[in-house]
Amino acid sequence: MTLAQRNCYFRGGIILSSLCLLCLVALAGKLLPLYPELSHGALHRSQGLFQNLAARFFDPVPQVPFASAAAAVVYALATSILVFVFFEKTQSPEILFFGLFALSFVFEILRLLLPLQGAYNFPSILLILGTRILFFGRLFGVLSLFASSIHAAGLEMQKQGKVILTIVIAILVISSRIPVNGLAWDSSLTMLCAYSSMFRLVEYTLMGISIVSFLIAAYTKGTGEYLFISLGAMLVSLGRGMLINADTWISPLPGLIMLIAGTWFIAERLHQVYLWL
Repeated sequence: MTLAQRNCYFRGGIILSSLCLLCLVALAGKLLPLYPELSHGALHRSQGLFQNLAARFFDPVPQVPFASAAAAVVYALATSILVFVFFEKTQSPEILFFGLFALSFVFEILRLLLPLQGAYNFPSILLILGTRILFFGRLFGVLSLFASSIHAAGLEMQKQGKVILTIVIAILVISSRIPVNGLAWDSSLTMLCAYSSMFRLVEYTLMGISIVSFLIAAYTKGTGEYLFISLGAMLVSLGRGMLINADTWISPLPGLIMLIAGTWFIAERLHQVYLWL
């Protein structure tokens, strides 16, 4: 993939995340008053490594799902701009897939479908469809980070466009078959679906492999930059889980800080690796 083609992905990410952010701002006044009732109607608390701990000590706050979705979109926009500025003229195969990982956060805007249904009373089938697209986005993000790491570890992927297409097709097949309950949701305002524990295990496994793959790259390529990139991958993985599963104020800010720190490690160190190539 040429630099011009790759940069089109980054520009598209900037445009898409900007539009999503504008939608959030436009809908905030109408939707936020609906959150307390929807929060009380949640079947159970949202799940996640940090979230399960936070749920023991803190009660859910109705407005946090909106704030976390907004933070996710802002993160996607800021990171898309960052990687475009850093790598506009620098070839780095890993950064394309990391940019797609960051862009996947825009799918969190689909958690607004539940309050939107309360405001406009559209059919529940749209909630089911939106939830499947949301899970598509989450799996796409995890697999994009995984693809970035295995490329760094030494797997050559000359046809990056075909790799992206393969990932998209595979996740479309999976997400289209997820059974979704269109009448029940958790405290993060995500509709409940079957096999959620299995999907979390798959995500944790792929993110763990991604972290290890960057460590392998540090060893095989003999550069300490990938040690920091591995640390960045760990931080963005932890921060992602804290942010998207948040239902109390203790979670979004630390999650966002981890995402920012991890993103800086990855982008800045990859830029150092490829700066003189």
